Amino acid sequence: MSKLQVYALKEFLPPFLLSICVFTFVMLLDKLLDLLDMIVTKGVPLRTVVEIFLLLLPSMIAVVIPMAVLSAVLMAFGRMSADLEITAMKASGIGILTPMMPVLAFSAVLAGVMVSFNNRILPQANHMARNLILDVGMLRPTARIIPGMFVDDIENLRILVGSKDDISGELRDVVIQQHIPGRPERMITATSGRMEPVSGGMMRLVLRSGQMQELEGDSVCRTLDFEVYTLDVAGSDELTRHERENRGDREMSSAEMRSLVDSSSVAVAVLTDSMRAVGRAPLERFLSGERIFRPDSSSARAALDPRTAFNLSRNALSRTGGELRVLGDRIQSIRRTMGRYRVEIQKKTSIPFACIVFVLLGVPLGISTRQGGAGVALTVSLVFILLYYIFLLGGEQLADRGAMSPVVAMWTPNAVLGALGIYLTIRSIREGTPVRLPDLKPLIRFFSRERD
Repeated sequence: MSKLQVYALKEFLPPFLLSICVFTFVMLLDKLLDLLDMIVTKGVPLRTVVEIFLLLLPSMIAVVIPMAVLSAVLMAFGRMSADLEITAMKASGIGILTPMMPVLAFSAVLAGVMVSFNNRILPQANHMARNLILDVGMLRPTARIIPGMFVDDIENLRILVGSKDDISGELRDVVIQQHIPGRPERMITATSGRMEPVSGGMMRLVLRSGQMQELEGDSVCRTLDFEVYTLDVAGSDELTRHERENRGDREMSSAEMRSLVDSSSVAVAVLTDSMRAVGRAPLERFLSGERIFRPDSSSARAALDPRTAFNLSRNALSRTGGELRVLGDRIQSIRRTMGRYRVEIQKKTSIPFACIVFVLLGVPLGISTRQGGAGVALTVSLVFILLYYIFLLGGEQLADRGAMSPVVAMWTPNAVLGALGIYLTIRSIREGTPVRLPDLKPLIRFFSRERD
């Protein structure tokens, strides 16, 4: 590596580290109020809050690193361009690829490290953070209930309330989804409720004047009206840690999600065969001259009149239609879950690869930034970062709905911005300045005079 390349890398590293700190701090502001609420409202020890903060950092770093690469490239090459160092290099017969290559190689290594980071460290950190936040939520369950929003950090329960009295603890218009592994799912609604302490660190949710619906089997629903119904909720004055087996898509590595996608594909194939069998059975009985409905012992012995036979056949077809709808809903649900897994698999690679894309894009833009200041570099980087993540989030939504392939959705932003970066790089080699950015100094001086 030549002295010029070492010099370019040294110019890149300080603003890269600075950008990591700045962008991480900006993203932390979104979580800061929640962390302070844990200390003030719940009395969570500072040590536990710091632990949650450290566990949330990996999810921020995974997004911040590509952003910091673009900002640092703009700062470094913008300063070199403003000080006419780029012009001096070109006058000496040295192209911009010479100082660009070490930064590009560093970003490629960084992208590989981030892919491993996203598959090894990030899922485990997300899982540990979720477990710890759920455990903290058990200290004072009512403190986490927000009117008008589903709250799912109380174990096995999702709670929605219309209003809450913070002084008395009274809840109004309560809707609860209860899902305990190995038991039927329940939907509970009540006009009012209250969380009351019980001995042994437990809390009891007392519901009044409501209804409970419990799903039995595939399509049978049992309904029960009640005047008073109680639910035991884990609560404690001391933090008790629990290890939970279930993981979301952001708490698994790519290999784990691929395994689930493969098993889900088998489940979809089995359910599809079941749909074919259920839908084909009435038609086969009809073509063979048998009755469409399955006769019971009494109807098999009796000679049915045409009207009764028609009603029984219609009911049988209606039941068949219901079974087909249930199977179809299951298949759609599994396919949506598979889509989310496939999107997350691609995202674990596409976002780190943006480090390389942003170098290709940032070098020619940095050369065009004559001011060379950190403010201009951050402004330009934020514009392209915003554009990149708008494309990424939009593609993720389309892929989750099945309207676009996950590969296309997650890699289109890299392909578009990468192609633009290659074009600008080639243009800067041939013409010197690829993009003429406006000079903001006269505008700044104008506003400074107006203020004075």
